Amino acid sequence: MKKIILSIVIYSLFTAFAQAQNLRVITDTTNTPDILIDEITVKSPKELPLVREIPTSISLLPARKLENDEIHSLTDISSKVPNFFMLDYGSKLQSSVFVRGIGSRLGSPSVGLYVDNVPYFEKTTFGFDFFDIERVEVLRGPQGTLYGRNTMGGIINVFSKSPLVYDETNISVTAGTHGYYNVNVNHYNRVDDKFGYSISGNYLNQNGYFTNNFSGDPADDKYSASGRARLVWRISDNLMLENTANYEKSEQYGFPYALYNDSTNRAVGISYDQESSYKRDLFSDGLVLKYQNDVFQFVSTSSYQFYDGLMAVDQDFTKNKIYFFEIGDRQNMVSQELMLKSLSPSKYKWLFGAYGFYQTMKQQTQGDIYTSKVNQDIRSDFNISGYALFHQSTFDDFLVENLSLTAGIRFDVEKDDLDYTFDQAVGDNPVSNLATEDYSENFTEILPKVALKYAFNNSLNTYATVSKGYKSGGFNTNTSIVLEEDRSFDSEKSWNYELGLKSSLAGNRLFVDAALFYIDWQDQQIDVPVPGGRGNMKKNAGESVSKGAELFVKGLLADNLEATLGYGYTHATFADYVVSEELNYNDNFIPYVPRHTINASLYKTFEFKNGFLEKLIANLSYKGVGKHYWSLDNSVYQDYYGLLDAKLSFVTGKFRFEIWGKNIFDTSYNTYYFEISSLHNSYVQMGKPASLGVNLKVAF
Repeated sequence: MKKIILSIVIYSLFTAFAQAQNLRVITDTTNTPDILIDEITVKSPKELPLVREIPTSISLLPARKLENDEIHSLTDISSKVPNFFMLDYGSKLQSSVFVRGIGSRLGSPSVGLYVDNVPYFEKTTFGFDFFDIERVEVLRGPQGTLYGRNTMGGIINVFSKSPLVYDETNISVTAGTHGYYNVNVNHYNRVDDKFGYSISGNYLNQNGYFTNNFSGDPADDKYSASGRARLVWRISDNLMLENTANYEKSEQYGFPYALYNDSTNRAVGISYDQESSYKRDLFSDGLVLKYQNDVFQFVSTSSYQFYDGLMAVDQDFTKNKIYFFEIGDRQNMVSQELMLKSLSPSKYKWLFGAYGFYQTMKQQTQGDIYTSKVNQDIRSDFNISGYALFHQSTFDDFLVENLSLTAGIRFDVEKDDLDYTFDQAVGDNPVSNLATEDYSENFTEILPKVALKYAFNNSLNTYATVSKGYKSGGFNTNTSIVLEEDRSFDSEKSWNYELGLKSSLAGNRLFVDAALFYIDWQDQQIDVPVPGGRGNMKKNAGESVSKGAELFVKGLLADNLEATLGYGYTHATFADYVVSEELNYNDNFIPYVPRHTINASLYKTFEFKNGFLEKLIANLSYKGVGKHYWSLDNSVYQDYYGLLDAKLSFVTGKFRFEIWGKNIFDTSYNTYYFEISSLHNSYVQMGKPASLGVNLKVAF
């Protein structure tokens, strides 16, 4: 029955395409601004406004793209952007991003995230629900000069909608297979040209895609409720104040980890005896003050973020009582950035900035090892602080006409402190303290960047960039660690070399963005099993190399027929990683990095002069993920797979009714793999099966 319904959706899409060709089509002007190169702008205050002027590879996903492709989280963007890939763990606790081969499965991220100018430092905060989003910007390659630590792979900027731009109320209700329900309400009130506010709410219910065969209950049901309040006040012609507050409460039950047979490359099934869950409260607030005149712009960004999460997990994922752990973590983070940027039309442009942050994290792990009657209690208190000074200059018509030089530098300082306590009780014996330690590390780094950009004309730009990336070191807190040398790991550093081209053709109806890159990085932080113990820890590999290419093409093929094509190729390998005489990973591919990422979409709008139906919008979207390895020895891998999504939207007046399907051919694939060496077991997180749904939206 499911495949019959899927076939109907596909047939309806292509029928709509065919039949509507015989109807009179009126140009949909809402499509054009996202195509014209002069209209493609970024919102980040640290960047030049036009994409074609930025000497780095960048992808923009406007609200229309997010809506058409049913993108509701960062994970949904995976492979929608060239060389951008996210692991899907089935839990918001870990949301790992990999860009051009650079990423981190555990610990701090290697790709930065800002949401309405608030930095999200920890991957535990990356998994949040999208709603009320105006656009997402992805800058690939190291962004350390302007953004600092942990941005080796790039930066993701997420911006919500401004009440000075929108003045309406939107209600959206979604129902789908697998018990998927979503209700979203957004109210934007532009009181006048100088003051506006917005209030948004979102509720999501998902009954789960998989079943725990042991209990018969869903293995991945989840619920979340979110809210956002935003205020924008143009105090005067020169002064503006913005404040955005976000809150999300989420609960996930069970984890859909299936036993995996390495010899047959098949999942055996999900079956474990103890209920697992992850519950999290996440709050952030960003206060932005902007002052500008004809000469300069001053921006002050103050931010605060709090999260409180608790994971309860049957860590053996079997029918037997072997391990069960509760892992709680709580963060408080404040940051302040001051930036002064030139606005005059002179050939010299400059930017100065200062940044500081303070972060506290309290982690507590309580666990039972039933087979040996052991109860463990581990407490880790982190205090992390840092500051930075940064500058960037751009010289237009440098040496020759139409050649610009951009040079930047950042001085970054960080201090990490860890108070670590490990208590354990065996059987009926009293609790004994196994470790009480204080650790402290200081990290200092200088991050330069140099870029040359040459404009052949208003439609063609080329650039060459050299930049340094940096990810700070840290501490391992796994209780199985025995050697003191394994307690900490060093910083990771990289040099990125990039050549790129950006061009608009055919009267600005076609946009092309292409890049070649080569990354050489030292002391890569690798996740490895704890020798003779449970779990993983971070170690520094020797030298790694990533090289590849990116291509993105977007254009109007005909009136109201828009197409996009994106392709990314990454060849990321260990150049020097020798653990011992018996263990040599040189020339092995770095795990979790797809060799290829492909995305393509067709978007067609039909408008009707007469009748009840005003618009019919059809969208087809495909993404492909290339072969990638799960293990350091490259013995376990996921082959290439492709997913096709489809959507039909019927629009009349303020109402919109939509039918959508995701993974409509029900392709089977795995999104994550891991091993528990002490049990000699392997596990996989399976990809989401086919799903169908309908949306009803109204705006007034």
